[in-house]
Amino acid sequence: MLNRPQIKRLSVLLGNLFLSAHLQVFAAPFAYVTNQGDHTVSVVDLASHKVSATVPVGKAPVGVAIDPLSNRAYITNVESRSVSVLDMAQNKVIHEIQLGKIAPVGVVLNKSGGQLFVADWFHDQILVIETDTYKTLTTISMGKAPAGMVLSREGASLYVANRDSNEVGVIDARTHQVINKIAVGKHPFGMTLSGDGKLLYVVNVESNSVSVIDVRRDVVTTTIPVGEHPYCVTSNADGSRLYVSNTHEDTVSVIDGKTQKVIQTINVGGTPEGIAFDNKHQRVYVASWMDNALTVIDAKTNKVVDTIKTGAQSRAFGQFIGAAQ
Repeated sequence: MLNRPQIKRLSVLLGNLFLSAHLQVFAAPFAYVTNQGDHTVSVVDLASHKVSATVPVGKAPVGVAIDPLSNRAYITNVESRSVSVLDMAQNKVIHEIQLGKIAPVGVVLNKSGGQLFVADWFHDQILVIETDTYKTLTTISMGKAPAGMVLSREGASLYVANRDSNEVGVIDARTHQVINKIAVGKHPFGMTLSGDGKLLYVVNVESNSVSVIDVRRDVVTTTIPVGEHPYCVTSNADGSRLYVSNTHEDTVSVIDGKTQKVIQTINVGGTPEGIAFDNKHQRVYVASWMDNALTVIDAKTNKVVDTIKTGAQSRAFGQFIGAAQ
């Protein structure tokens, strides 16, 4: 039997799925860029490359998770110790989840969107929050300073980059039990899955490298040298290209998914951090902390084609591209 919150969410999902069937062709993707310096989120229309809204959120926003089925974006606010719930259709905050002494950084949703996983940087744990009630269901002990998180393609496993433990923790997303820990390079932070979901790419900030993990066996298969002080990584839809932001040299490394080697280096804005791939327009978007902007790369040519001004100290940590239905 479904409880009341589950029935409510099912009703919302069915309604949005009905609308999605009619509107999906016309839905334009947007970038939801967290601006840590001015406590806002810049909503960028990726068709026009214009900021369509600037939304005040909590203090020092960092992480982003998007649920297109419920038209919500979840924003972690490190200094206000909260998660802002942003209505993507109205571009306004509809709720603030207060977390007490928790320092939220990375954030990701489970497969159904009913649970929100939040990485607590200070207390070495993952919070599991019910999205219908905004209540914390449980906490999961992790390694030191958990940061980036990725859910496996089928939704069974949650991967967590434990920065100060130099490892990736593996959590059963259904039972919330830790099932494995995988040693990687020094200070893992951002992560992404390959296009087919079989490989996990983990950025090692202090090792200037990317660890490649076979998620079927949870083992590192290779390590790819990249630029100086890499931060985040994204993949195109088929996994043939990976893009890594290098914060200390203001570049993006382009990795060939087949050879697992860097094939090009692209100059971008100052201190690039968050990075995401827009499959609709075949572009890469890179948040620039120093330049307060998004750098736009044409993925067909690997050339910078535009720069979009955002807010102060843009980070956009996580999968920050999505579309309201």
